[in-house]
Amino acid sequence: MRIGTLLKTLFCVGIATAYPNFKDILPNGNEVPHPCKANYLWHGVGHNNPLGGGSRNQFGLDFKTAGLSWTPELCRKDSDGDGRTNGEELGDPECVWKTGSLPSRISDITHPGVCTLSDGSICDADKGWVDCQVEDGLKNCNVLKEPETLNRTIRFPETTVPAEETTYSCMIFNLPSDQDYHLMAYEPYIDNEMVMHHILIYGCDPNEDPVPDEQLNTVTKCGMSAASNCNQMIGLWAVGFPGYCIDGPMGFRIGQGGFKQAALEFHWNNPQLESNWKDSSGVTLYYTPKLRANDAGIMTTGQLNLEIPPVQQSYTVVGKCHSECSRKLIQGPINIFWATNHMHYLGHEMNIKVYRDGVYYTELTNDAIYNYDSPVEKKYSTAVQVLPGDEIVTTCKFKSLSRPKTTFYGDATSDEMCFGFLAFYPAANMPFSTCTAWKDISMCNLWLQQEHNDCKWVDFMFKNVNETKRVRDEVMANCKPFGNCLSECKATLEIPFCRTSMHERRRIRID
Repeated sequence: MRIGTLLKTLFCVGIATAYPNFKDILPNGNEVPHPCKANYLWHGVGHNNPLGGGSRNQFGLDFKTAGLSWTPELCRKDSDGDGRTNGEELGDPECVWKTGSLPSRISDITHPGVCTLSDGSICDADKGWVDCQVEDGLKNCNVLKEPETLNRTIRFPETTVPAEETTYSCMIFNLPSDQDYHLMAYEPYIDNEMVMHHILIYGCDPNEDPVPDEQLNTVTKCGMSAASNCNQMIGLWAVGFPGYCIDGPMGFRIGQGGFKQAALEFHWNNPQLESNWKDSSGVTLYYTPKLRANDAGIMTTGQLNLEIPPVQQSYTVVGKCHSECSRKLIQGPINIFWATNHMHYLGHEMNIKVYRDGVYYTELTNDAIYNYDSPVEKKYSTAVQVLPGDEIVTTCKFKSLSRPKTTFYGDATSDEMCFGFLAFYPAANMPFSTCTAWKDISMCNLWLQQEHNDCKWVDFMFKNVNETKRVRDEVMANCKPFGNCLSECKATLEIPFCRTSMHERRRIRID
């Protein structure tokens, strides 16, 4: 029996590690969209299961007949019978693409195994097996069954989505504050799935002045920052997540002794620059007065500097939360009870590991096959303890076979990210819960030392949004990226960004 189980396991692992290679030998094989689920990719192009494995669709059968290779015959065939050849659907209409090269077209890709009409609807013959329903709702969330549990739905007022590829919009709102509660679960309300990329919920620092009533429940552009004092993440949703539920001795404290206000941040993704879309999405919060033993927090790890070259089979990026940083940030043992990885569509493998005293200690996440559309939640039946001084290493691997240019870190879905999100308790042992890197530089030193030469750089980055934009625009207008340091660029960078004392005035320079 053990041998049989081992063979089954090896067989399944073989399938799981082999099928992505088939995508690499098809033009735009890593970029095939789901025909009826916005923002989803169909990773197993030749299979009825979007994730691959199991029964084949007609394109998969034709691909097998072609010897599991991209041939002119397979390219000219119309496998799904919708009037377009496989080559036309996959961006190789001339049937000349070779493995390792860029297809002649990398946009407007359609599924060669699903019959799709010109209006975007699925042909009747395929409706029986193509699932167009996006899974929603929380299943088996015990706190929702408790009679004490309350809920509140927060939604944006109907708002016009800008005709821009990427927009971050925020709205600050009041939380229940008549007593203490623990936020235990939340689920998204997605009004316009065509544009919704992700939702974040940030608690606003209760020690800071609250946002005035006249500014609450108002949608504003925020550029990944609702307000500088609303930066403690207490919730996140992305495509593929049904929601979130805590089942343990912890919760996010809101109310009199916790967060009294929160910010809802939307990332709208509109690459087609549609001008007539609107959205009024939101979240339902589930909270209870039956407090748990611990307050929870969410820690962010990863790498902020990404420069992924084009046409790469695999490109590795590492972000370290160095031991000296975790020793400053983590003020006592923390217990990690939930974790998830986050990259965009180029991401194909990711893990987060912990090292103690320079020696490998444990692994927090390991997505050997990462799918942006199907994020994996790692829930620990026994929380993993991390100590001050432990090194947390986040490793992201990207595949850029269909990208003609270098891909950078950025907000848009066409940009990339490399972040790990780790939920932990007690929150008091890590009040500042971000430990990311820029190249090999730990960002914690900048965050913890907000005044450097009398310069409050955090205020500059997040409070003075208009000033930040002005300086950035000047730099981009006068500096040539990846080129020589021009005289006008040097002059621009001599702007006195930070106010210092008269006898100690300094300027930011690049030599």
